Amino acid sequence: MKQAETLLTLAERDLEIARLARQLDEMPEKTAILELRHKIKEIEALSQRARRFMEQANATLRRLEDEGSSIEAHFQTEQAKATSGETSDHKELQNLARELDSLRKQKDRKDTETLKQMECVEAGQAKATTIEASLAKAHAREAQMVATFRERGGALQGRLDALSRERAAMAALIRPSLLERYEQARALKHGIGVGTLVGSTCSVCRIELPAERAQALREDAHRTNDPIGTCPNCHRILIVREDGR
Repeated sequence: MKQAETLLTLAERDLEIARLARQLDEMPEKTAILELRHKIKEIEALSQRARRFMEQANATLRRLEDEGSSIEAHFQTEQAKATSGETSDHKELQNLARELDSLRKQKDRKDTETLKQMECVEAGQAKATTIEASLAKAHAREAQMVATFRERGGALQGRLDALSRERAAMAALIRPSLLERYEQARALKHGIGVGTLVGSTCSVCRIELPAERAQALREDAHRTNDPIGTCPNCHRILIVREDGR
C-alpha cells in the first residue's frame, strides 16, 4: 500500500507543479516580455539590413572618390603638359585641349555622383543611428521588465522549485516499473496518470464500473496484496483501497 500512497502523493505534486507552471507562464509580465522580444528581433533584423546598406554605400562612396581622384590626377598631368610650353605643335595642343575638356566634364559628373552618394550615406547613417537607439531602448525596457517579472514571479518559481525537489524525492521511492507506467499514462492522459476507485467509480474519468467489475478489482487487490490496478475505461492506474475511498 505504501507504493500506492506514494504514487498518489506524487500525482498530487505533479498537478500542483503543472498548475504553478501554468500560472507562471500566464503572468502578464511574461507575455509582455515575449512580445517585446519578438519586437527586438524585428529591430535587430532592421539593424542588420542597415549595416549591410551602410557597408555597400560606403564602399560605393570610396570607389567614386577614388575614381574622382584618378580623373583629377590625370587632369593635372595633362594641364601641366599644356601649360609647360614644351609642346608647340598646334594639333597636339588642340588634342590636349579636347582631352582637358573631356576630363573636366568627367570630373564634374563624378563630383555630382559623389555628392549624391555622400547624401545617401548621411541619410543611411541617420536611419541606422535611429534604429540602434530604438534597439538600445528596447533592450533597456526588456531588462526592466525581466527584473519586474523575477520579482513578482520569484515566489512562484521558488515554490515550483521546492515542489520539483519533493517530486524527485518521491519518484525515487517508487519502483522503476511502476514509475515508468505512471509516466506513460500521465503523458497520454493530459498529465493525470492515476486515480482511485471510489465506490464503483474511477475518481478521474468519473465512469461508474459495473458492480461485479469493481468487486473483482477489490478482490484482486486483496488476494495479491497489491492495490494497484487499471481503470478498464480510461486505462489509467487505479488505486483500489479496501475501504473503497
